[in-house]
Amino acid sequence: MAMGGALSALGLSVALLTGGSAAASSLDDFKSDGCSMFIDGSYYSCCYLHDFAYWQGGTAEERKNADKALRACVREITGNGFLAGAMFWGVRLGGGPGHHTTYRWGFGWPFPYRKDYGPLTSEEQEKVAEKTRSLCASLRLNPVTGGYTVDAGKEISATQARQICPDL
Repeated sequence: MAMGGALSALGLSVALLTGGSAAASSLDDFKSDGCSMFIDGSYYSCCYLHDFAYWQGGTAEERKNADKALRACVREITGNGFLAGAMFWGVRLGGGPGHHTTYRWGFGWPFPYRKDYGPLTSEEQEKVAEKTRSLCASLRLNPVTGGYTVDAGKEISATQARQICPDL
């Protein structure tokens, strides 16, 4: 009897560590940490959108596109190509899916469930859509600025909010 229980526990552990369906049903609510290792400057909204892409994870090409979008956004807001480039290379070098960090590619999924690149499964896409709907419902329009409040004292523009929530 004890041997059967131990084998069941071992089987569950193996399923969780190898990406079995038990882990696939677990996606954290989206939460941004801002610009991670950089100061949250006037470009915070760029980092928020970048975090949203990283939260769900996906393919290497999707990550590269998210990193390029961060660089373009920071450059557009600040006019500082050096800062934009430094942030780009920082996320390229430190944000890969194999790192057990809170800012890795696919950080919304438990580690090591999504420790590599790959398209999201239909089940994962459903989870992302469900969590995204909840996030969109939580966004509040600031009538003074026309932006959307996303964190205490932080906003993203209406255009940026529609990148996440097209129905806003």
